[in-house]
Amino acid sequence: MFALLTQDPAKINYVADPAKAPTLDAFGQLPELASTFGHVDGLFYFTYAVCIFFFVLIVGVLLFSVVKYHRKTFDQPAASNVTHNTPLEVVWTVIPLIIVMVMFAWGFDGCMDMHYAPHAASQNQFKATAKQWSWTFNYPNDPSQSFNEVWIPVDKPVQFVLESTDVLHAFYMPSMRVKRDVIPGRLQTVWFHPKKEGEFHLFCAEYCGDDHSRMYAKVHVVKQSVYDTRPWDQWKDATPAEAAASGESLYKQICASCHSVNGTPSVGPSWKGMFTKQGENYVGRQREVVEGGAKKTITVDDAYITESIQKPDQKKVAEEPYVKNAMTAFPTLEERKIKGLIQYMKSLADAK
Repeated sequence: MFALLTQDPAKINYVADPAKAPTLDAFGQLPELASTFGHVDGLFYFTYAVCIFFFVLIVGVLLFSVVKYHRKTFDQPAASNVTHNTPLEVVWTVIPLIIVMVMFAWGFDGCMDMHYAPHAASQNQFKATAKQWSWTFNYPNDPSQSFNEVWIPVDKPVQFVLESTDVLHAFYMPSMRVKRDVIPGRLQTVWFHPKKEGEFHLFCAEYCGDDHSRMYAKVHVVKQSVYDTRPWDQWKDATPAEAAASGESLYKQICASCHSVNGTPSVGPSWKGMFTKQGENYVGRQREVVEGGAKKTITVDDAYITESIQKPDQKKVAEEPYVKNAMTAFPTLEERKIKGLIQYMKSLADAK
């Protein structure tokens, strides 16, 4: 569906892969529906047909009138002095009103269907947490999390509880025909019944900041047997090299939007030079931070990085503009994943 463009390590972007791009139908719609909400397409095509009908009707009447009644001489009298036609005005008011009310009722019924989950979906409840600019997913009866990718079983209704940790976002899956705003300070829910296996797009559909366009996630709809293998939790850290590779993958998912690895300025400080290698040991750099309103100099080490991930406001980098910027906290990020990120930071010192 999408591929990672990594030509510039400072910016990790999702871009369309032409080899896997979805085929649009004659009306510009995405591929055949992958969930239960067929009424969304029905309402779309009904609205489309109404617009085309009235466009052709109105333009046709205008063109006919222009050709038949255009002034042929300067002093030609008006074809009619009629100023209004009450029956006609009633007709062109009542008919559009009826059509609009049909659209409203149709859309309202579909909206209610989409927002109120059946019992089967509520028993299969996931959580999607939106933050600038990534998605975090929690699974039913499972302590593990995944970032910017989620796996759900096919042909089984699912419900997502939606939460924002900062600003307004939106949970938008075109192929499932669902969209729901994710509002700060309020839990929202949405559900659907995935009917087909495959990879599907999840976008944020509300402008949420500079990197809004890169707030993208993949939804994997898989067989139950595949889901039972917990593909979202295939973390490898048996060796430092494996831990660094896992950490690099996680960096691309949740850290790359704010931190570069090549020194390029970004929202947060670059990871380049966080550690240097002296023999077989990795030594952290000296850094000036602000803690409790006072500046102090610290040495970067595992404890400092862990604290910065879990409580980023505890010791803020004193350098401008980072001291003014806010970082999203990850207080529930697993220890093994924090260690993987640290190992990746250290591995950057090897690439010289």
